[in-house]
Amino acid sequence: MRFGLLFLVLVLGFSVFSVNAEIYRWVDASGNTVYGDNPPKQGAAKPVNLPLLTVADSPAPRQNTPTSASATDKKAEATDANAEAYSDFKITSPVADEAIRANEGNVTITVSLKPQLKPGDGITLYLDAKQVAAGSSLSFALTEVERGEHSVFAVLSDASGNIIQNTEPVKFNLLRYSALQGQ
Repeated sequence: MRFGLLFLVLVLGFSVFSVNAEIYRWVDASGNTVYGDNPPKQGAAKPVNLPLLTVADSPAPRQNTPTSASATDKKAEATDANAEAYSDFKITSPVADEAIRANEGNVTITVSLKPQLKPGDGITLYLDAKQVAAGSSLSFALTEVERGEHSVFAVLSDASGNIIQNTEPVKFNLLRYSALQGQ
């Protein structure tokens, strides 16, 4: 019984280490750049800092339907779309690595966007890779957020539900009172 429990603890402990494996970059004997989690012992492998992965649900792909529009019409449509393209889409509050004290767990997420949101377009907010809010507002009030480190990003979608772009993720820490720690 005791041996089985010890074995289980060891297996779970090793599985945690394998999930947090670092990625390394090195050049092999043929001069090719190689990436992997098991660098050669005699090589000059350097750790690679990977950006935080952001994943958002996407709608089913639209089927392309042939149109009779000429090449000049398509070029004009593309120019009009670029003239009204969104820019400056980012989370402005909280700022990166901000510590927010909110004992009730209430956090307001503010997004900036230029030009203003077009009719039918919307913003979906993700907290820790889970969708928590959606709408046409540039400010989202989240409630009952747990204490600790969180990552938030927003996704901009058109009226058909197609993803236009997403913000860079912003990490922040939520501080809440704990009766256990007296904080």
